[in-house]
Amino acid sequence: MKRCLILGGGVSGRAAARLADLTGFTPEIISDGDGADIEKSLENASLVVVSPGVNPISSSFYRAARAWADAGRGEMISELEFGFRHLPHPERLLAVTGTNGKTTTTELTVYLLKALGIPALPAGNIGIPLSDVAADLLERKQPEDSLPVVEVSSFQLERAVRFAPRAAVLLNLESDHVDRYPGGFEEYRQVKLGIFRAVPPDGRIYGLSMTPESARRVVYRKDELRLDGRTLLEMSQTSLNAPHNRENLAAALELILRIVEPEQLFTAAFRDAIIAFHPGRHRIETVAERNGVRFIDDSKATNPAAVLAAIRALPTTASHPDIVLLLGGLDKGMDFSPLGGPLIAERVKFAVLFGECRAKIAASLPPELPRVDCGTDFAQAVDCARTHAVPGDIVLLSPACASMDMFKNYEERGNRFAALV
Repeated sequence: MKRCLILGGGVSGRAAARLADLTGFTPEIISDGDGADIEKSLENASLVVVSPGVNPISSSFYRAARAWADAGRGEMISELEFGFRHLPHPERLLAVTGTNGKTTTTELTVYLLKALGIPALPAGNIGIPLSDVAADLLERKQPEDSLPVVEVSSFQLERAVRFAPRAAVLLNLESDHVDRYPGGFEEYRQVKLGIFRAVPPDGRIYGLSMTPESARRVVYRKDELRLDGRTLLEMSQTSLNAPHNRENLAAALELILRIVEPEQLFTAAFRDAIIAFHPGRHRIETVAERNGVRFIDDSKATNPAAVLAAIRALPTTASHPDIVLLLGGLDKGMDFSPLGGPLIAERVKFAVLFGECRAKIAASLPPELPRVDCGTDFAQAVDCARTHAVPGDIVLLSPACASMDMFKNYEERGNRFAALV
């Protein structure tokens, strides 16, 4: 029996092992630091599957497996690629990538496809490995005609060779995860563009900020959402009217148009589905209003571009800065200079800094912006933000960083913020 060596024992690794067992492999999961003998495991392997959490730079197991594959001793692929290769109907697949907005766009696409009667499934970086989806389909735990919509991170695109969605969208590209790519932003960009490697030309979709309008079927005219020149609905009816969510909705509709006829989108039921959709938690989510101050959890903002998107999404009637901004967390080698621009100067009255890279962020902020350093005491940071807010202000947790220096993930960070508020 063929042996499949799986690097990384997290959710993706366990999903790959499950699928390997179903498809005629004997799986073995190993991780750096668990005492395994990588060379011995490679001697017996015919395939290596890499979990997205395994860092190519810091993992000695990854480097050994790459050398093994480069020597022609076997193939090394990502968990995403492994799952794709075992889908019963790989032609029924849509994919979403980008620096920001992936999860909302994936959730929205699935939701709207279901409104059309199509059995769509979320998969990938949204928390459900594609290998698990493939295994469920092989075991008939999901309908045979299910259509996976896959949120794809740059990590998952590494070593994805034949991954071929019917259509894929690249929402946007901003500085992120540069610590993983020695070639900096350009290398990160090339990895992201790899999502189109096996996608037919008519299925390659770019976000609103990335292409001229002539390349799109879905556009906006002031408050109107328009499809093929016809008005679909007024955006003021929806909870998706902020600029970043307009981008997410346009991308979702472009994906859907690759598999359904446009007339299906002009029904009252479909318009009602758009209106009924609300983005998930920790994305510009109001958690409380106290003494005239609005507290907003945007913990999912893990890079500077997401922070700026959140600030643009927050309406104001004030003629002065009205946001107390909580910033900080784990550095991913990002460029924080966008936080020194005019939008921050115009809207932010005070910055509260916490976490590992707080000093790096502080150096990027407008020099005249008042700020305080709360170290690694998150409770102190939230309390300090509260004391600097007056009625009419917004306290915004939009950290511009990953969370793993102080929290398990961005959800835990957001939940902690809400509990403290």
